[in-house]
This record gives sequence, structure tokens and C-alpha cells, in this order.
Amino acid sequence: MSSSSFNSRHELLVAEILNAHEPCILEAFEALSKLLGLRAPTGKFSLHGMDLEATCALINLVELERNATQDWQLRRSLTEISEQAVSWLPKHFESHPESRKQYSDFIQLHCPDGFPWYAAHPPTTALALLYNFSPFQDTGATVASKRLRNFSTTFDVVACSFLHKKKQDPTIEKIAEPYVASKYFLPLPASWASWEPFKAFAVRAAEVSDSMHKKAHYEMVYSRAMWAPSIYAGFLFKQRNPEVEWVAEFSDPLSLDVEGLPRGTVVQTDEISSIMTDALADAYPDLELDGLTVFSLAENLAYAFADRIIFTNTNQKTTMLEHVGSETLAERVKRIGEVSNHPTLPRSYYEMESSPLEPDPSKLNLGYFGEFYSSRSIREVTAAMRTLPPQIAQKVHLHVFTNYIPASEGNRRPRNFSKRQFDELVQRAYDGVGAKGVESQVTFNASLPYLKFLATTEKLDYLIVNDAVSGDHHSVNPYLPSKWSDYAGSSAKSWGFVEDGSILSQKPVDVKTPVGDAYEAREVLWNMVLQKFPELDEEV
Repeated sequence: MSSSSFNSRHELLVAEILNAHEPCILEAFEALSKLLGLRAPTGKFSLHGMDLEATCALINLVELERNATQDWQLRRSLTEISEQAVSWLPKHFESHPESRKQYSDFIQLHCPDGFPWYAAHPPTTALALLYNFSPFQDTGATVASKRLRNFSTTFDVVACSFLHKKKQDPTIEKIAEPYVASKYFLPLPASWASWEPFKAFAVRAAEVSDSMHKKAHYEMVYSRAMWAPSIYAGFLFKQRNPEVEWVAEFSDPLSLDVEGLPRGTVVQTDEISSIMTDALADAYPDLELDGLTVFSLAENLAYAFADRIIFTNTNQKTTMLEHVGSETLAERVKRIGEVSNHPTLPRSYYEMESSPLEPDPSKLNLGYFGEFYSSRSIREVTAAMRTLPPQIAQKVHLHVFTNYIPASEGNRRPRNFSKRQFDELVQRAYDGVGAKGVESQVTFNASLPYLKFLATTEKLDYLIVNDAVSGDHHSVNPYLPSKWSDYAGSSAKSWGFVEDGSILSQKPVDVKTPVGDAYEAREVLWNMVLQKFPELDEEV
């Protein structure tokens, strides 16, 4: 390409590149100029560098050229130039670790394609053992990605392949991409609550990780549940490598169901489970080990051997401590446990993707994103819609984004689901909404890729988040919906259906309504409509 074919976009990028001060950026630009037959710039390079902006500009310029050619030799040369342009970042991140997250967020927003992160990572210092991880779509995978971003160190990740089990979402990759040097997916059958698949992952993940550790010399290993096999793998790795700090996270009480009752099958006695229970017995002789389930065994291993334990809210920590079967062990958990809510991403991530939603501005647009369970529905909203005066009710539209909608409505049945299983889940979603009588005011949509979901929240008036209805066996509601962390970063307002004393009830939700109170929801919804359309006040 000759300089005569440069357009205004190219010229703007070159102008940014000329602000660089870092020699490797300037050298990369000179190499690009020679490769493309450009005239050398006549201006002087900046003495006060804007190296990050210049690096992004150079990568964007390279991507323009890469997309314009099919010449593999030229494309390879362009890749080498990209790698050269970012070669200053590893040392910078090592010497200025506090800047890594800010720099990486800037790059993700301003350099959306083609950035060679593999050439920008400082040396790997941490390992993440995560049963499910991106690109497979899962709340746990998304939260884990946000945690890796918050750690702001370089990770290797060992995970289980959920191919043909979970949808893939490439947008989640952007969150942890600046911090993940490698990902190793084990081709094992995935399971929610069975010991044999759990054990298979733990053993294989620990073996692979041991081999990787010999080269990388990890300083930390991170494992997260919900997905108990992550904890088992973390334990086995820690036992073999006691010098490595083990950070274990629990998103919810693992061994209790939403009613507060024990869940999970009893762990079978075998070579691996015996290693685990023997270690617990040696360290905490007063701990009752009979009847440990696939979930409670994982909890106790983290309690006893992790160096740090992360709980996502204080009620969860309280609940889990109430069920520790040893006073000595409970004291240890109190000492090493910390509370950290699900991370909220900065505003830039809400701007990285476009939204497919074009809501009617003449309506009050409500949004619900997520699944439905016996403990979680939004029937209070639709009940309120049915009982509003017609001139108020017609102004409300509810947009529901969920995994299970009929296959003909922009969704398809997963290959591992029978038609009966899928239809039951679709019906559960319909029941959870309760749209009978207001069908024309409710739109069901397929769930969105994560960053498109964030972008879509920006287009709605209110985002609905609700507490799980906790059972009588819980002393406090131990759940904090992970959706709250996403809504907290959105410019849209939030409408929370909360249990008294829950963590969500203490958050800065814009409007709060008691869970299950359709009458209060009616009053709230009426006021929302009048706030957006005050002229209706005279008509009612």
C-alpha cells in the first residue's frame, strides 16, 4: 500500500502514533512504513509520550492493513510489527502493577481487534483452577473472569470443556483476556453434583497444573465455586505445592439448598476421597467426617487448607460459619475469610458492544435478565401490570431475556436437551413471568452475550433484580444476586424485590419492593409511569 492511498482514518492514526515516546513503538512504526512503502513522517516525534494511545493507534493501523490483504507473508509481517509495538508493556506492568487494570481497560475499549495480548503479558505468576470458564456461557465463568481482572496478575487457567453443554460467548473473553496467558480445557464429561466426574477433573487438573508449575513457579492458585470440582482441584494442588498461596472463593453456601437444607450425595470412599478426609482428620480431629457430601467436603477442604477464603457477602459468610462442624476450624475461617461482592466492571465495558434492542421511547421499559426458579420469579411485576388503570398500564413494556424461550423465537434447543426437558424449562420461564392477560406488553428474548447484555441495560428505564426467597431454615438470606453487580454499573435505574434484612435490601437499589408484594409493586409501577410521563397524572 502506498502513502497516496492513505485516507483520513489512516492519517488520524499516524498522528496518534507520532505522539509516542517509547522506542519500540517508533521502531515498529518505521518497520510498518518500510513494509508498506510509506514516506517517512516529516514531523518530529513527541518528547512527551502518549505511549498507550500511540500503541493502540498503531495496532488499529496494522489491523486496517491486515483486513485489506490476503497475502500471508504480509500478514505475518504485520503480526510481528504488532508484537514489537506492545513489547514495552510487560516490563511496564511488572514495574507499575497498579496501572495494569487501567491500561488494559483502555486497550480493550480503544483497540477492540487484533491486540496481541500474548506479547503484552508479564511473566505468569498465578494459576486458576475453574471448572467452567470462558468462552462457555455461565454466571460462574463471568464472575471468575471479573475476579481475574481484579487480581491484575498473569494467570494460566485449567478448566473443564463444556463443549456441547454450554453456549459459547466470545464477549466474556474480553474481561480476562489481558490477564490470561494460557487456557487448558480438559476433555472430560461435565457434571453438576456427581463425585466421579468431580474426582476426574480434580485429579487431572492437579496433574496438569503440577507440570505447569514446574515451569511457571506460581505464587498463587485461585479456585472458585459454584462448581465444587474447582475446590477439589485447588486442594490437591495445594497439598502437593504447599508454598503456593491458595485463594478459594464461594459464590453461595455450597452445601445448602435455597431452603437452607443440606444437599448433595454422600462422597464415596476411594483413594482420592480418603486422601481428603485423612487430611481433614489429621488437622481437625473434632470435625465430624461421616456423611460428607460432594459439596460439604469441598467446603471443609477450603476451610482447612486455603490461605484465603472469599465470600461474596456477609450473610453468606455468617450462614456458612454456622454450619462448620468444628469450633477450631470455624475460628480459622473467621480469621482468613474476607467478604468481596461480585465485581462491577467500569463504564467502558458497557460501551464495547452494540445492543440489538430498540425500545419504544413512548413506553416505560422494564428489563429482566436471567433464569427462573421456584425461589425467584417476577410475577409481582405482571400482577401489577394487570391491575393498573388502562391508560397507565398501556405505557409499560417488560423485556425478558432468558435462556429458555421457544426455539422459533430466536433461540434453539441445546443438543444435550431432550424436547421434553427443553419444553419444561420454557414453561418454567413462562410461569416465572406470569404474563397471562398482558401478553402484548411482554417480550421474551433469547439471552444475550455478556457485553451485549451490558450494552442493553443502558437502553432500559428500570432493571429488575430480585432476592431469592430464602427458606425457613436460613437464619438470614445468604444470597446476593450476581446481577446486582452488573446493574450497579449501568446508567439505568434499578428496581429490587427484596427480603427484609437481605444484602440486596442494603444496596443502593433505586426502588425497593418487598418480595411477593404485588400491591406495593402496583403502587411503585404507577409512580414510575407518572415520573416518566407526568402528563398522564391529569388523565387518571
